[in-house]
Amino acid sequence: SSGINAEWPLRPGRGLTTEQRYLFDLRGYVILRKALSSADVKEARDAIQANLHRFNERKDDLRNSKLEAFQGDKIRGRMDCGTMLRWDKPHCNVFRKFLALPSVVPILNDLCGRGFRLDHLPLTIIQHRNSEGFDLHGGNVDENGNWQQDLSYDCRYGRISCNLVNISIQLDSTRSGDGGFVIIPGSHKANFALPPDLAKCQTHLDDYLVNPALEQGDIMIFSEATTHGALPWKGVSDYRRTVFYRFCPPNFGYGRGYVDNFGDIMMELSEPQRAVLQPPFTNRLDRVEINNDMTITVNKRSEAKKEFDRKTFEREYF
Repeated sequence: SSGINAEWPLRPGRGLTTEQRYLFDLRGYVILRKALSSADVKEARDAIQANLHRFNERKDDLRNSKLEAFQGDKIRGRMDCGTMLRWDKPHCNVFRKFLALPSVVPILNDLCGRGFRLDHLPLTIIQHRNSEGFDLHGGNVDENGNWQQDLSYDCRYGRISCNLVNISIQLDSTRSGDGGFVIIPGSHKANFALPPDLAKCQTHLDDYLVNPALEQGDIMIFSEATTHGALPWKGVSDYRRTVFYRFCPPNFGYGRGYVDNFGDIMMELSEPQRAVLQPPFTNRLDRVEINNDMTITVNKRSEAKKEFDRKTFEREYF
């Protein structure tokens, strides 16, 4: 089938297909089916199981659910952990691998531009059955109708530009209607605030909200400008596990995780993995870029200009 949920073949070394580009511009997201091997999925799940003691539950004021439809049993909160890159070996290895996947890098070059970078630190979540979800959030405009530039989506002269993209790695299968991740297609272009009655998600959900069916190993790529959230989990399994990697353009920063220079692990990473951990600065200042074939290019600034900067600013870069 060539329908909306078709399983587009993976194209390592190449960016968005014509169909994927159209759907991303139309909906604000695209799904890469079977993007991970079963071995990678098992390795990630086993690593999580071995590190459950590192997860923190969102309780009380830290709960993500304020609205009734998202609160679940009103007892259990979402379980979060963001330290996977530094877990003991071998448990960290697969999460480091996820930093620069050959099937994803060319798409990020399309969506965020060459030299894209990891913004927020990676995050793994565990949502137990009937535990809380997450109120709808993100969006092109906030609740007051103000443009959210930090999250914004744009497309000009045939080129997409996203200020924050979420690479959502699925470690458990979910069926439509199971709860978990939900999204409002097309809201990355919304010019009006989400009406409160729609935000409550209590009636007519099928009119505007999608709860996508996802399999283990699928990767959902969405603009954070697309309004999204999570309903309480009601699936067959006791919980669902998802890993988030969020990326942005090379000269943009939303989170502050980049102030950690990752010095203790950098030499254990591959060149592409190190490249995505660069702090925000423009490409022409010696930025390391990942090519679609996973080779590396350094966007060199001339030595004469760097020498002039050293004399003028007493440092290598202005």
